[in-house]
Amino acid sequence: MFDYQTVKLLHHHGQDDWVPMAEVEHGSAAHDPERAWLRGARLYRCTSCEEEVVIAEPPDARPDKPGA
Repeated sequence: MFDYQTVKLLHHHGQDDWVPMAEVEHGSAAHDPERAWLRGARLYRCTSCEEEVVIAEPPDARPDKPGA
């Protein structure tokens, strides 16, 4: 299990410029069927350029996976 409270995600914008990434709250995109694979993952967005990154555990690490 990953402890999201102990890390700070930063996005590199060149040289010594690192910009914080903020967790994206669940909105209408969370109900988009194309994003179903994000279940259990967390989405973060750069506060400067809007680039996004998903943080997720490997599928075989999920306790709800059949056969696990």
